[in-house]
Formats: sequence, structure tokens, C-alpha cells
Amino acid sequence: MPDSNKNYTQVLAELDQWGSYESSAQTRDISKLDGIKHLLKDLENPEKNFKIIHVAGTNGKGLTAAMISKLLEVQGFSSGCYTSPHLVDIRERITLNGRFVSESEFARSASRVLKIAKDYKGTPYLSYFDILTAVAFNVFLNCKMEWVVLETGLGGRADSTNVTDKELCVLTRIGLDHQDVLGNSLKQIASEKTGITRTGIPVIVAPQVEELKTWLMEKFSNDNVPCFFVDDIFAREFPDQKLPPGNYTKPWMECFQTSLSAMQILFKANSKQKQNWFKTAQKVKLPGRLDLRHNVLWSKYKKNFKTLLIDGGHNQDALLALSEFISNNNLSPCTLILGMASDKLHDTLRIPLKKLCKKADLIILTSVHSPRSATPELLESFLNNSGAMEHSPEIKLTASAEDALEMSLCSPETPVVAAGSFYLVGLVMHLLGINTCLLYTSDAADDTPCVDLGGR
Repeated sequence: MPDSNKNYTQVLAELDQWGSYESSAQTRDISKLDGIKHLLKDLENPEKNFKIIHVAGTNGKGLTAAMISKLLEVQGFSSGCYTSPHLVDIRERITLNGRFVSESEFARSASRVLKIAKDYKGTPYLSYFDILTAVAFNVFLNCKMEWVVLETGLGGRADSTNVTDKELCVLTRIGLDHQDVLGNSLKQIASEKTGITRTGIPVIVAPQVEELKTWLMEKFSNDNVPCFFVDDIFAREFPDQKLPPGNYTKPWMECFQTSLSAMQILFKANSKQKQNWFKTAQKVKLPGRLDLRHNVLWSKYKKNFKTLLIDGGHNQDALLALSEFISNNNLSPCTLILGMASDKLHDTLRIPLKKLCKKADLIILTSVHSPRSATPELLESFLNNSGAMEHSPEIKLTASAEDALEMSLCSPETPVVAAGSFYLVGLVMHLLGINTCLLYTSDAADDTPCVDLGGR
């Protein structure tokens, strides 16, 4: 019998050869879905074997998907969840009842998908994300999932995940991001993201800016898509449920309310069930998203980060939420480690980055592990032109995330914030050995190890 660990390693190497949007950043045309459809047909259409909830939006997709998946699990179903990107381990993208897919199952499914895909010899075209999406569907079939929650990778209409029937669509908050691919206005971006909807299939809409809410109402009415706004549903269906005292961010609250509203539209639960959902969803959070940790040991140097905040937010809304979180948690003045992709440096980020940088006395600019990475020098120039350095912080530049972390240790009592890119967050978590499992808080510690299902 072949060694599964060896197979897993080989599979990862083969997947890397396919490249990804992250390295190419190419516009994706709707015709490109022909490839994923052809591949799924040759895999005997695994996506037709479970019920699907499809999540699109700019911010909050991953957390909303994770919450809904957990709620389906407590409802008594086997629940799979497909999200992106991953921070450290590619298996973060495919979870089964809240646990990473095993290395052996990932290798088995990926080997099957890659074997078929290679035979196409480039026709039809298959992206890295097409391949991973097909792998996820194959895993969910092999592991007998009843429900699957899909998060779009980019946009919606032309996304690899938009090839299935679905029971429900979910639209999280829409903002400005990926303008080079999706469009330069909220309505253009929303038009792409609403492409996941289907006539007659309900869509849950998270809180949106008012102009977009009006536009969405009209669009869904014209398309005969039943539309439910979270602002209305949550107030009506969960009027007596109150969160216990705690530090709940606005982005988290929107995901929380959206996931509960989605479940209520699907299952029309009684008060006892809703109370159970309420208690369950409030314990779900994702690593690397406004992720505040204390006394994090860096074993290499045998030193602790007394306070560490890591966040992969890289667009206008996410960076503003990060600044608000720093203020609300009294983390200023902080040491800010910032790394970003060069194509994220739009004018829309000038004010959010200025607000963020004003929270820091020391700003360490670094590169991220991506061909798209902004150099520290380019990032410094953008920040200077944005007025982000007007308060005269100390500035350090380094091409290495590890060096940036080491520099931040010079002031051990000062909170450290690492932000701007999921690549940077992933590197930081890898260097510090931070668990990237879905965090489901309970009486147990937050960093309870993941269970690797399926054996190895």
C-alpha cells in the first residue's frame, strides 16, 4: 500500500504546478466555467449528491459559511464547508463537521481529480481554483455529507463554485475589492456577486449601504428571486435573544445575524431551536480575522508576544474595521507589521490605511510571499502619499516577515498588529506555530487541536 503522507506531499507539489489566481490575477470570463463543468461531469457530478448553500460577498463570507456549517451540524446533519484562502494548511479549505479533511482523503480525491484534469492537456482550461473546487466536491461525496456550504472564491457569476443547484444563497456585505476584475462601483461588483442566485431560490442579504439595498431589491424582484434582508429577519425572528457581555465586532455581528437568518429561512425553527442556534453561533470565530491573542510564545527565541492581533483584511471596509477594533480594545499605540499585494493599493485605501497607521508608533513594512506583493519601498511611498506618516512614527523596512516579527520583539509590552494580507497572516501563524483550525469556543481552550478525520 502506498504511503499516504508521501502521496499527500506529491499531490501538493502537483497542485502547486497549476498556479492560481493569487499568482496570475487574471480576469476570469464566464466561458471559463466550461472547464469545471466538464471536469465535474467526468467525475460523475459529485456536486449533485448533497444540498448546497452558496455564499458570496466582499467581507464576512468565510465566517458566515463557517457559522452556517456549524449550525447545520447541530441541526443533526453531516455538514461540509468549502472556503478560501487557506492560511497555512490547504486542508483548511475543506472541512467536514468543522474538522479538516484528512491528508489521506485529500490525497485520494486530489489524485483522482488531477489524473482526469491532466488528460485534458489544457483544453478545456482549468484554473487552480477549479481543481480545488472539484477536489472539495469529491471529498464531500466520499465522506457522505448531507449539506455543503460553499464560499465563492472571487465574485460569483463566473466563480468555480457557481456550477451547482442550491437550496439557498447568501450575500454578505458588498464593498470595493478586486476592482480590476469585478468593476469599479458597488453596483458593478454587486452585479457579479448576485450572479450566484437562481430564479425561485431564496437569497439572504446581509446589511448593505442604502443605495445598494434599494438596487438589490429591484434586481431580485425583476429576476423572481425571493429576497430576505437580515435587518428585517433577525429583528423579527430573534427579538428576545440577547448576546452575553463580550467584545463583538460589527463584522462578526453581521455574520452572526446573517447565519441565523439563513437557518431560519431554511428550517423555520421554534423558539427552543433558535435559542440553541444562538448559543452555538456565538462561539464560532475564524483564525486570522480580527484574531486577538495573548502571551503567544515564539519558541525559536523563547520570547512571548504579550498581545498579538492578526488580521488578513485588505480592503476598505476590513481595514476600517481593524482600526475600530484596535481602538475598542485599547491596543494603541501599537507596533504595526504591514504587508500588502501591490494591486490592493487603490485610492480607496488611502484613508483606511491612514487611520490604521495613526494607531502605531512603530510601523514595519514587509513583503508577502506572492508575485503580487508590494515591495516595502512601494508600500512606504503609498503610505507617505496618503498622509499616513504625518504623526512621524518610526519606520522600518524588511523583505522578510520573520525579520519583521523579530524587530517587533524589541518592545515586548507593546501590542503587535500584523495585517494587510492573508499571506502575511499565514506566514506569522506558521512562524509562531499558531493553530489554524476553526475556533469553536466552549468550556475547552480555544486552541483545542483539530481532529483529523478519515485516518491516515
